[in-house]
Amino acid sequence: MSIFKKKQELYLSDRQPLTVVGKILLLVSYAILFGWAFVIVWPLTQMVVSAFNGNQGRYLILNKITDESYMFSLKHFEFLFTETKYLLWVKNTLVIAIATATLTIIIVSFTGYAYSRFRFKGRKASLMAIMLIQTIPSFAGITAYYTMHSIISSVAPVFTRQMMLILIYAGGGIAANTFILKGYMDSISTELDDAAKIDGCSNMKVYRLIIMPIVRPMLSIIALWSFIGPFMDYLLPRVLLTNANDYTLAQGLYTLMNNRETLNQPAFAAGGLLTAVPIVILFAVLQKQLISGLAQGSVKG
Repeated sequence: MSIFKKKQELYLSDRQPLTVVGKILLLVSYAILFGWAFVIVWPLTQMVVSAFNGNQGRYLILNKITDESYMFSLKHFEFLFTETKYLLWVKNTLVIAIATATLTIIIVSFTGYAYSRFRFKGRKASLMAIMLIQTIPSFAGITAYYTMHSIISSVAPVFTRQMMLILIYAGGGIAANTFILKGYMDSISTELDDAAKIDGCSNMKVYRLIIMPIVRPMLSIIALWSFIGPFMDYLLPRVLLTNANDYTLAQGLYTLMNNRETLNQPAFAAGGLLTAVPIVILFAVLQKQLISGLAQGSVKG
C-alpha cells in the first residue's frame, strides 16, 4: 500500500506541480487576460457591426443584433467613397507613410551602423542624448515647426506642409530606432567585418554586403512601425494641415465625428475598418522578416 502511494506522489516532469497559491495566481492571470481581450474585442465587434448595419443612421446604436435592428448593407462604405474625400485622404496618408518609412530606414541604417561599429569622440554623449530625445514628444515643438516651415517655404515654395510632416515623423523616429538597431547590430560578430576587410572590402562594402542582409528583419520591423505612425497620428496633421485636400486619414475621418453637418458615425466606423487594410497588407508581406527579426533579436551572438 505504501509503495502504491509513493508511486502516486512521484512527479517525473521537470516542472513542479502548482501549489494552491500558484493555481490562484494562474486563475487571476487568466481572468486579467480574458478581461483585456474583451476590452479590445468588444469595441472592434461593435465597429464591424455598425459599419455593415444599414439600419443605422448618423449615430451609432450599440444594441443587440436582431433581425429587426440589423440589416447587412454597404451604404456606409458607399457614403465614404461618394460623399467624402476618403480616397484622397488615403492617398495622402500612403504618400506620407511610405516616404516616412523610406527616409527613416535610410537614415537609421547608417546611424545604427556607425554607433555599432565605430568608436569616435562624443559617441557616449550622443547616445545619451538619443535616449533623452525619446522622452520629448513630437508635438512639443509645434511652434518651432511652424517657424521652420515658414522659413523654408519662403526660400523654396515647393516645400509643402506634408513634406514638413514627413520630416517630423522621420526625425522623431530616428532616435529610438537608432538605439534599437544599434543593439541588434551589436549582437553580430565583428569577425565577419574583419574577414570581409581582409578580402579587400571597404567599410561601405561591409555595410552593404554583410551587415544589411543580416539586419534586414529588424529594418522590416522599423519600416512597419514608421509606416503605421502616420495612420494613427491625429494631433500633428490637425495642427499643420489646414487644407481639406491635404488631410490624412485620421484627420479626415475625424470630420465625420466633430461636425453636426457632416456627422456620420457608422461611416466613421467603416473608414476605421478600411484604414487597417494597408497595414495588414504590409504586415502580411513582411511577415517572415518580422518573425525572424523578433526571434533573432532575442538571441545574443
